Amino acid sequence: MFLKRFFKLFGGKLSRWIKAREARDPEAVYESAIADRVQRYHQLKSAAAGVIYMRNKLERELREKLTEMNEVDEEAGQAADMNEDQCALILIQRKHVLDADCSRLREELGELTAEAEEAKKNLISFKGEIEKLKIEKVRMIARLKNAQARVRIQRALEEISYDEDVRALEDVRDSIQRMLAQAGVNREIAGSELDDKLGAIRQRNAQSKAQAELNELKRKRRPPLAPMDIFTAAAQSASNGEIKHAS
Repeated sequence: MFLKRFFKLFGGKLSRWIKAREARDPEAVYESAIADRVQRYHQLKSAAAGVIYMRNKLERELREKLTEMNEVDEEAGQAADMNEDQCALILIQRKHVLDADCSRLREELGELTAEAEEAKKNLISFKGEIEKLKIEKVRMIARLKNAQARVRIQRALEEISYDEDVRALEDVRDSIQRMLAQAGVNREIAGSELDDKLGAIRQRNAQSKAQAELNELKRKRRPPLAPMDIFTAAAQSASNGEIKHAS
């Protein structure tokens, strides 16, 4: 009982180990199955060859028996024509034996012919199954490799931390915002410089207009100047008076 239980346990562990190995290497399982079927195919082919050989042998033997039976039939007729009754009886008995052999051979030949045809059908069918299994192996291994590649990609994606993704996105967003802010500052600085220049131009223009307006105001508020010949005449009169007083 102990040994029986031990062998059952050992057999179960061995079976599980084999299944695990098969699951990890399905291509080897397909190769083993194909090799097993190829071996069975060769066994069937050898058996079919034996059946066909026996059929051909029986066909030759039947032809020989039929030929001999025809010859014995002729010889029996000739012996009867020659009144050789004893020889004729022996030949007739031989003919009956040959006829029985021919009947047996026809029956066996019929059976072997049916077996040969069945063997050929089995060979063709079995060979077709082997070819289908080879095609299935290529297709299934290709699908397995494709699935394994998808699993590896999925695992690689899963290994990337979500926090790392979030931090990377935040860094990218912050960098974009900084670039946008820098562009805005440059635009504002350029705008401020232009505004300053325009303001200075406007200020100078306003000062010029104010100065012109002041000059115009002063001009209007001053009394009109006397003509220059009045001052000349007054000066000459004063000069003449001084001369007369001196004399």
